Amino acid sequence: MSYKIEIYGLSNIGRVREKNEDSFCFDAELGFMIVGDGMGGHKRGDVASKMATSIVYEKYKEMILNKMKPEIINKDYFVETNILIWAFDYANSVIWNKSQENEEFKGMGTTLTSCVFYDKNRFSIVHIGDSRVYLVRDNKILQLTEDDSFVMEQYRSGAITLEETKRSSYRNVLTKAIGAKQYNSYFVYQGKVKGNDIFLLTTDGLTRGVDENEIFEIVNSNAFGPDTVRKLIDTANKKDGSDNITVVMARVNVSGFDLIFDKILTK
Repeated sequence: MSYKIEIYGLSNIGRVREKNEDSFCFDAELGFMIVGDGMGGHKRGDVASKMATSIVYEKYKEMILNKMKPEIINKDYFVETNILIWAFDYANSVIWNKSQENEEFKGMGTTLTSCVFYDKNRFSIVHIGDSRVYLVRDNKILQLTEDDSFVMEQYRSGAITLEETKRSSYRNVLTKAIGAKQYNSYFVYQGKVKGNDIFLLTTDGLTRGVDENEIFEIVNSNAFGPDTVRKLIDTANKKDGSDNITVVMARVNVSGFDLIFDKILTK
């Protein structure tokens, strides 16, 4: 069986911030999508997110189109996954070096979350930070990524409850980010797509005010398309709006495997 993927994306500054430090992009022919959230409180987070999303896209594209492979391959992962990890490493190195060499950019960093589709029915996710990937499948929503944050580490260790993570004054403290240190490790996920799957990549500007049950209700009760993306962002602004909000949403349709990644929303 083959698939067709339709995607929409939108970024919004929110109601408080003076500039948008989120970035996103996707590619029609490549089956590539990515979001980044510049680290708040650090110098030039907007530069870091734009650099990271652009570098990962360009390097992934170069290696896929030229059938290149990284020198070191993790045999637990498909080639495409290894390439995406390598691209993350390359972006991290560039941003880390820039932050060390120029005082203006010292301390800059970004979350980075990417999902790629390949081999007609497979997908891979590489992730660092607290942006997220959700999968809506079989009338359920599932968070595929794990947050690299201080409060979620406390939650996973049993030190605090999930409700306490939402109220913690440390909820915005990241434990990992692109550019934060010279070498990084990432969360990696591989799977197979199913017909009518919906993938949702988002920065934490959405999840600050809208929990996953509300996200599911909005996605599930509205026709897939740009209006649903806008409704998610409008809801986040009404309920919180304290941060930039970026949503990139893709649906898998049973048909051909023509990728439709041409719906960048501007309003």
